[in-house]
Amino acid sequence: MGVDSVIGIVMAGGRASRFREPVEKGLLTVGGRSLLERSLDALHVDGIDEIAVAVTPHTPKTKEAAAGLGFRAVDTSGAGYHEDVMRLLNDHDSFLSLNVDAPFVRKEHVSDLMRRFNGGSLAGVIKESTAISTPDEDSVVVAEDGERLVWVGLNIVTPNPHTAIALFDDPLLAVNVNDEKDLARADETARELGI
Repeated sequence: MGVDSVIGIVMAGGRASRFREPVEKGLLTVGGRSLLERSLDALHVDGIDEIAVAVTPHTPKTKEAAAGLGFRAVDTSGAGYHEDVMRLLNDHDSFLSLNVDAPFVRKEHVSDLMRRFNGGSLAGVIKESTAISTPDEDSVVVAEDGERLVWVGLNIVTPNPHTAIALFDDPLLAVNVNDEKDLARADETARELGI
């Protein structure tokens, strides 16, 4: 079925509490580009008619950076990821969300997810067995057949509480920047691969 047009929202309001020093993830750089810039670039695909950045009181510099890049910021509470998503659903019938800490989601992944959209909520995953890094346990879900899958931070969110799975085969999608070690690994990977 696919989706004709939708707003794309970069989720960039987290506390980054696993870093030793206070940081805003969106402003961290991987391969010479900020995570915010990487996410915004990935959302520049046909069918996304507007791109915005969801920020919270925890990410004031990210809000400034989004404005400086020409993108609208949407304020959410910062009470938690799910609370912020529900707040965004109040203003949008559906939206495509991309977590700012997923540095290797690219335009082709976004376009692919949009093609698979059939009207309900949809979440991108990869098989844990193909991941190039060990994901956090809270990023893993076990499918009905027992297969361990890793959330990749790319979703289409609708009011439908049932979420279908969109399986990707790109092992880089398991890379998530949660702490200094993740950041260093992601930066090294980006530089080695030239992406």
